[in-house]
Amino acid sequence: MSEKAKLINGWRALFIRKRVQLFVVSEAFRLCRNPITAISEMKRLRDLRNQLHGSKAITKYVHSGSQFYWNSDYCGYPSTNLKHLIRNEFLRSNLKKNNGTSKQPALQTLIWGITNRCPMSCQHCYEWDNIAQNDKLDLDSLKKILTIFKFNGIRHIQFSGGEPLVRFNDLVELIKDASLTMDCWLLTSGAGLTPAKAVELKSAGLTGANISLDHWDAKAHNSFRNNEKSFSMVNEAVRNCHDVGIIVSLSLCATSGFVTSENLMKYATLAKNMGAHFIRILEPRAVGKFSGQKVNLDQQQVNILSEFTIRLYSEKQFKDFPIISFFGYHQRKMGCFGAGNRFLYADPNGDVHACPFCRGKMGNLLEEPFNQIIEKVKSAGCHLFESQNSNEILRKENLKLT
Repeated sequence: MSEKAKLINGWRALFIRKRVQLFVVSEAFRLCRNPITAISEMKRLRDLRNQLHGSKAITKYVHSGSQFYWNSDYCGYPSTNLKHLIRNEFLRSNLKKNNGTSKQPALQTLIWGITNRCPMSCQHCYEWDNIAQNDKLDLDSLKKILTIFKFNGIRHIQFSGGEPLVRFNDLVELIKDASLTMDCWLLTSGAGLTPAKAVELKSAGLTGANISLDHWDAKAHNSFRNNEKSFSMVNEAVRNCHDVGIIVSLSLCATSGFVTSENLMKYATLAKNMGAHFIRILEPRAVGKFSGQKVNLDQQQVNILSEFTIRLYSEKQFKDFPIISFFGYHQRKMGCFGAGNRFLYADPNGDVHACPFCRGKMGNLLEEPFNQIIEKVKSAGCHLFESQNSNEILRKENLKLT
């Protein structure tokens, strides 16, 4: 049985942070060659990370196998995949300096819906308009799409749906192929994630699972998911992943009725007690099943989420709590990294969107070249937040680049 993933902090985290910094330094000098340019690029990346996380240092990591993780949307250290992501960050700067003539950097991650089917009927389902009893694309079509992703340098991929576990055999085959050159994550409700399936997923090469849990209270979560067994299925899925060494991230859709400091702390405490390594907070959007409804959070609720994120990420009293991320905090502070900047979404029909919550078909992966689709997604941008590159972001934050 694989060793369980675990959270590390204190001097162990400090030691890993120094090793990661040396890893970045090495790549900077290898790619830039000029020491002055390399130092400038390292400072740019450091400033960008500090602005993103509201903290001057990463204080905890997840240790899984021989690698360490500080974000569920980033590749583990040390790895060839991480090396490629770091090089891509340097390429973004070169692209700006050379008026767009440099090589186009690859995406940081890609969310990919591989099935139209789902046993749930969740209140917030963003894929509701595509949910069906049968899958539109067969396995051969999915393999063709995966080949496109590999060719275009994707190093981190998130398998979604529908519920990807309902297409289990195909999912395992895709992970076996993808994991040769990518960190593979699963976005799931947890339904059907049995001990045997957890073992098979780990053997196939799955890195981690983002398991949806939308309330600390079982009845409230089950109501939101329209399934009276959902909460228990989440607990079982977390336990089964933990037992085989799959990293566990809990994904929270933070609705207006949920967002209070008390609820967030109860949720984080539950996540810690369950053994989760990450918490990912998503805002509701008026798409899919929420289409036409007033579901956006108000400024006070956004502030509560942002303050909670900063506290859990940086305060010593929460050093043993899961690593937290709230995309809305980053987007409002920095601009959106979706829409083909660092990630995008491919749905179960092969259609490409800016992200799961910014709907609008920009092309089909089986019908158009990937680079042309990317350019259309970038031109359209994010529906709610300005899409920006890292240099523009840092200039707007008045951070000096040397």
